[in-house]
Amino acid sequence: MMTLKQLLSEMPVTAVKGGGSSLEQEVRGVTKDSREVREGYVFFATGSSKQFLAGALERKAAAVVSDEVLAGDIPCLVVTENVRLLLARMAARLYGFPSRELVVAGVTGTNGKTTITYLIESIVRAAGGNPGVVGTISYRYGGNERKAPNTTPESVEIQALLRAMRDEGVDNVVMEVSSHALDQGRVEGVDFDCAIFTNLTHDHLDYHGDFDRYREAKGLLFHRYLRQSVKERKVAIINIDDPSSPFLIPHSPVETLTYGAATGADGCIISYREDISGLALNLSLKGRELSLSSPLVGLFNASNILAAGLFGLTRGFSLDAIRKGVESLTGVPGRLQRVPMARPIHIFVDYAHTPDALRKTMETLNRLRSGRLIVVFGCGGDRDRTKRPIMGRIASELADFAIITSDNPRREDPMSIIGEIRSGIATSAFRIVEDRRSAIGEALSMAKEHDVVLVAGKGHEDYQIVGNVTHPFSDIAVVEEYLRVAG
Repeated sequence: MMTLKQLLSEMPVTAVKGGGSSLEQEVRGVTKDSREVREGYVFFATGSSKQFLAGALERKAAAVVSDEVLAGDIPCLVVTENVRLLLARMAARLYGFPSRELVVAGVTGTNGKTTITYLIESIVRAAGGNPGVVGTISYRYGGNERKAPNTTPESVEIQALLRAMRDEGVDNVVMEVSSHALDQGRVEGVDFDCAIFTNLTHDHLDYHGDFDRYREAKGLLFHRYLRQSVKERKVAIINIDDPSSPFLIPHSPVETLTYGAATGADGCIISYREDISGLALNLSLKGRELSLSSPLVGLFNASNILAAGLFGLTRGFSLDAIRKGVESLTGVPGRLQRVPMARPIHIFVDYAHTPDALRKTMETLNRLRSGRLIVVFGCGGDRDRTKRPIMGRIASELADFAIITSDNPRREDPMSIIGEIRSGIATSAFRIVEDRRSAIGEALSMAKEHDVVLVAGKGHEDYQIVGNVTHPFSDIAVVEEYLRVAG
């Protein structure tokens, strides 16, 4: 426990009004959610939570933090220029700066983040370590696992998770760091050892406004959070093949390692073989040769393996541990996840929900298939509308047949979303099936021997959002149900 006075020491505060005995009160928690406030809590009145100030005071908040002077009977008002930043820093202090007791790697980019976290988790385990993961699919460590409501949690939850991980004996944490989280300062107070950049393509422009601001948000992980880390050795691992890589390479005191197709990169591919069952790779990691095989499908996964392998080297792991870790990872939920069946038809469920991800996934399957490629996909509602016709065009260019359907329409009319996707299609080889379950069934029923069926967009998700209601729905479960019924 710390007093409010101790927590505020050396924090970026412009004024403290009132206080008195409140400054000496032990702080039991910090939050921007008025519903979580208890006696002894500090309530942070952000732009969206100010309207709930009365509720926080009713629950006996010990103090309120705001970016302006607020009216009302407030026991102690702390004024700061950036409420979210102060929340993150105070949460880190309250939980005892847990990231300083851990090796923390942050992974950012449009695609590949989840796969890299799974690879690093497996490599750490193979090297005898105790990994923890914070990511899109789940937050997990030891025997604990829970679904992830957000790819990167809010700052208070991050610090609580890191403290719980450290208390359970975790030594290495790998964290997916989203552009939203970076823009909102959720990882302020996290001292990173390593930051990994995968790639940057069209996504989240509904939030960021344009590509340049999206890239600037991603750059914060390298230019702000990694550089300000108190760790003695700080390493950036950068995909040099991506056009945005020059903008993300940080300055001293951060060490930069690169990976990509170029032989001059710190991590590169010497030779490879790929087929529908996986990859056989001969890699160079900082001049050291490593041969391995992986059931992960698609050459783009070689890039993910390079990034994870370079991380392993920065931690001093042996090449044998890196190889064992990669080879023991049989798959990643919803990432080109194979659904086995008795007939020689290849069925994959993938999270591809951006133009670049859909193109790369379909190009991969086209290289490896001997039959037709049938794709089922849609686009989410209340999200970036500009990508819809682009994804329609990609599907029409790369699939032998496309079925356009719903994918979390949210508050939009599903047929309006489908119409915008349809505007980009330049072929007659498609069908519109609004109901996603029926669309998957149609794709599977039309598949013949050696065909490949790709169900894209939702991946690991087990829900469908229609209006404001979340319904249980899993692409994988629907495929498996169809296969059982079809025999």
